[in-house]
Amino acid sequence: MIASIQHTLSNEKGFVLVLVILMLAIVTVIGIAATRTSDTEMQIAANERSRANEFYDAEGGLIDTIERSGNWLTDDFLTAGETTAAYRNPNVDIDGNGTPDAIVEVRCIESTGTPDTGGVLSDVANNFPLQVHIAPPPLGSGYSTKYFEVRRYAVTSTSESGNTQLQAGVWKIFNKF
Repeated sequence: MIASIQHTLSNEKGFVLVLVILMLAIVTVIGIAATRTSDTEMQIAANERSRANEFYDAEGGLIDTIERSGNWLTDDFLTAGETTAAYRNPNVDIDGNGTPDAIVEVRCIESTGTPDTGGVLSDVANNFPLQVHIAPPPLGSGYSTKYFEVRRYAVTSTSESGNTQLQAGVWKIFNKF
């Protein structure tokens, strides 16, 4: 009996097979973990790219609206009251592919915080810092306070998906009448 136990313990037949199977299992687990990590990283990168594109669309809408103020700064807009002047463009196409990229809204910055009474603007566009709408030009701007005045506007741009919203305050110089 002691001889058969000694023989069994010293027998190395099959040890290589067990070792190879164990190594294969370890390599398989490492491979699965690496694949899952890679998939997660790819999803993170895709989400980051999507958010960046939404930000750029909203930013493009904001810049386009500021640069092309003639589209919204019309006689009708200027003659409307501070609390009723509103402009909304839901079809801003930044990349020229024919599909809207951003929704842009403009209103007067004013001191009462009265929301747009016409219901044209969103809640986000109606949420802006309160300031006087008409004021003297900033010091050092080169415009005389005797002949010119500043009118302040809030420009809100929202990406088409609605996930990204940007708002900027802009001012325009006008002759005093």
